[in-house]
Amino acid sequence: MLVIDDNTSMREGISAIVNAQPDMMTAGLASDGDQAVEQFRELRPDVVILDWNLPRIQGEQVLVSVRSEFPAARFVVITALTEDECIRHALRLGAQSFLHKDMLRRELLPAIRAVHEGRQYLPAEIANRLKEN
Repeated sequence: MLVIDDNTSMREGISAIVNAQPDMMTAGLASDGDQAVEQFRELRPDVVILDWNLPRIQGEQVLVSVRSEFPAARFVVITALTEDECIRHALRLGAQSFLHKDMLRRELLPAIRAVHEGRQYLPAEIANRLKEN
């Protein structure tokens, strides 16, 4: 697992949750888009947890860059943004999951497991909103 977020507490918190699971481990941490792409190339993680709002290179560019080189890369996008178009855009670019940061406590582990298995994962709240709009 590669965890990418510009907030140190968020990175470390996600990493701690992941590393507490018997079937998961964090391989790397990145605080910006440049580090993210570089670490993906080096580590080739099974799943990437990607903050959509990053300094320098945005999450969108990280997703496009990594998936252009590694089409099978699997992403769980996390963000504080709530716009439906942002969610749709991330999914169109190849993200397999999209979570609002306030959902992480209950949705992060199921999302990681689903994405690792090659499935898409959208919490019911997000999936229902997308169907309605």
